[in-house]
Amino acid sequence: MGSQLNDLVGRWVATVGIDPADAPAPEALDSLRGRDTTPCRPGTEPRLVDAWERRHGYRLPESLRAWLMLSNGFYLETGPLIHPLSAIGPMVPFARVPDLVVQPESWFELGNPNVETVCIDLAYRWPGGDCPIFTSGDDQSRSPPRVIASSFEGWFLDLLRRGGREYWFDPGFVDLGDPWCAHRKFTPAPPLPDRLRSLAPYVLSLMRPGADDRSIATSLGISRGDVEMIFRHLQHGVTNFAGP
Repeated sequence: MGSQLNDLVGRWVATVGIDPADAPAPEALDSLRGRDTTPCRPGTEPRLVDAWERRHGYRLPESLRAWLMLSNGFYLETGPLIHPLSAIGPMVPFARVPDLVVQPESWFELGNPNVETVCIDLAYRWPGGDCPIFTSGDDQSRSPPRVIASSFEGWFLDLLRRGGREYWFDPGFVDLGDPWCAHRKFTPAPPLPDRLRSLAPYVLSLMRPGADDRSIATSLGISRGDVEMIFRHLQHGVTNFAGP
C-alpha cells in the first residue's frame, strides 16, 4: 500500500508542478498503513471529469482533476477524505449560516472523512490560492463552517503530511474565516433580470432563512425559480434595484 501511494502522490506532485521539496515525506505516507489498506482507487477518465463540469457548470481546479485521474477518491476507514467524482455533489448543510438564505450553487461536498464534511467553493479563486476548502460545520456540536485551506492542493498536501488526520480540529489551528463571508467578498452578486427588479424590494421584506418561496411566488405570480433568483441576488447585500 505504501509504495502504491508513494507512487501516486509522486506522479500527482509532478503533474501539478509542485516543488518536490514540498511533497509529503515517505514516512508520512507510510503512517497511513493500517488505517486503510487501499486508500486509492483506479483513476477516472478525463471525459467523465469534463461531463461532470458541463453538468454542474463549474470547472474543477487542476490539482483536483489531476488527483481524480490518478485515483478516483481517497479513503480511510472512517470515510472518504475525497469522494469519487460521482459523489462530489452539492453540499448538504448541517449548520445555519447567518445571512444565508439560499446556498451558493458553487458549494460542493468534496469528502466526508469523519466529523464534518469537507467542501469546496468553485465560484472563485482565493487570493494567492485556488478554490478554497471549507468545512460544513455542525449545529449539534456548535461548530461553524470554516475555510480551512486556500486551495485543494494546499489542503491535500497538509492532509498527506499529517497521515490523513483531520488537522483542522487540532487545538490552535487558525482557519481563514467564514465561507459565506468570503464568497460574498470575492464573488459578485448573481445578476437579476430587469423583469424581476421591481419585485426585489417586496421580496426583501420577506426574505429570511426558511422563507416560504412557494407562497411568495404565488403572491407575485412568478415561479419559485424566480424567487430563488431574487434571493440569490439580494443575499449578497444588494439594496440598489434601479439598475444592473
